[in-house]
Amino acid sequence: MKRSEIKDVHENSVLESFVSHSAGLGKITEIIDKPEPPDALVTINGNKTWVEITDAFLSCDLAKSITTYVADDQTHKPVPREKRKCIDPDKNFSDIFESVILKKFNKRSIGKVYRQYGGGILLVGIINPFSDARELVNTEKKKILDAIKLKEPRFDEIYLYGVHDHVFYQLL
Repeated sequence: MKRSEIKDVHENSVLESFVSHSAGLGKITEIIDKPEPPDALVTINGNKTWVEITDAFLSCDLAKSITTYVADDQTHKPVPREKRKCIDPDKNFSDIFESVILKKFNKRSIGKVYRQYGGGILLVGIINPFSDARELVNTEKKKILDAIKLKEPRFDEIYLYGVHDHVFYQLL
């Protein structure tokens, strides 16, 4: 499967899980379009909004290794041996996590989507063996709120989810 096909399958899986999560909260969520960007236009209880999906990996090298391993049209790039050590994983991931969210807030195409539709929903997959989505909501919320307080309110809601179980926890 090509990288672009894997991305589509991943996004569809996350969106389906988010629809199920919303249903568990008594919300009726329907996917109405996938314009790219955003990853999806949806209605929640009849109100139109949009969804953007991103992933926060423990490291850039791990992200490259995982994404190139599964794609037929990419050469696998394993994590180099000298980078297989992790000193202070909480601090390292905290910085990566913040940068992933800020990247979405700063992205020009997301600004256009925000101006067209208003605030949307950001879903952030957590790919880190040292912590989980529920824990990060508690430990990283203040740092993220401080980082985005002067930004356009492009996202009305931010959810973190584990990429293995797709259980969602609301950060914002």
